[in-house]
Amino acid sequence: MNPRHLFGISILVAALLIVGAIFALAVSAEAVLSASTAQETLRIAPNSSGMSEDEFMAYAGRMEQRYGPEAVSALRLHIPYETRGSSPEPAMTPNIRYVSAWNGSLEVRNDDGVVLASSDNALVLYALDLTDEEGREHYYWWQWGAAQNREDIWMGDASNLRNFWSRVEFENSSSNLLIYAPDSDIYGTEDTVTLRFGLEFPGPDCHSISRDFVLHQGKIRPKPGECRVGSAGKYAVDWVGNHEGTQSIYGICEERRENSTGSAVLWTYCLTTSQF
Repeated sequence: MNPRHLFGISILVAALLIVGAIFALAVSAEAVLSASTAQETLRIAPNSSGMSEDEFMAYAGRMEQRYGPEAVSALRLHIPYETRGSSPEPAMTPNIRYVSAWNGSLEVRNDDGVVLASSDNALVLYALDLTDEEGREHYYWWQWGAAQNREDIWMGDASNLRNFWSRVEFENSSSNLLIYAPDSDIYGTEDTVTLRFGLEFPGPDCHSISRDFVLHQGKIRPKPGECRVGSAGKYAVDWVGNHEGTQSIYGICEERRENSTGSAVLWTYCLTTSQF
């Protein structure tokens, strides 16, 4: 065979081998980053009962044992003195009271039923003891979640947290969503970041809500396409990243009720993980 032809064939074979290697790497990368998701939705009907304040405090204690004080601090301390007894200065006591709370948990499993990651989630409802100038009531929906991946490679459950979020969606047009926080992206890598929320109708003796928490990796944000102020609004707080370990999220929104019929709320929480 002509040596020139042999040289051309060699180049063609080498090129095919390179393309094949790139394809194999792409397939392998897709397998490594395969993601699994778990999601639940709870409908909270008007005047439906959740946890009493004592039950909520006991729940917060269990979460602290599971995730540590860092991940749970804002769950029960986001409103100053509200869940720690009376204020040392009576004039500083906020006119906000605990109403109820709901909780749920998720597990993400692989095809063999092995748990890859889990999360605990809570939705806490507070009410302002004052009405605004038109006699309307204001409520505050506090969203909390903590997620944790599993890292035992011998059990086949090594995984990373990729995404988890919590959404409050009002069904009634009489529920008017005024503001929410966070309202923009917050980035961090082992950073202490602050969630600040100024009440739309603060009234006398009402404090803004401010709480620090650790963002180990990634970002926390309002979930794109899942936030809308106004009548029958909705708000979702969203964490996105690639983290081994535990991460918590916090979010809050203010609801103004146009009448006393109560609110019907769809609360959805979701967890996504990727396996090595």
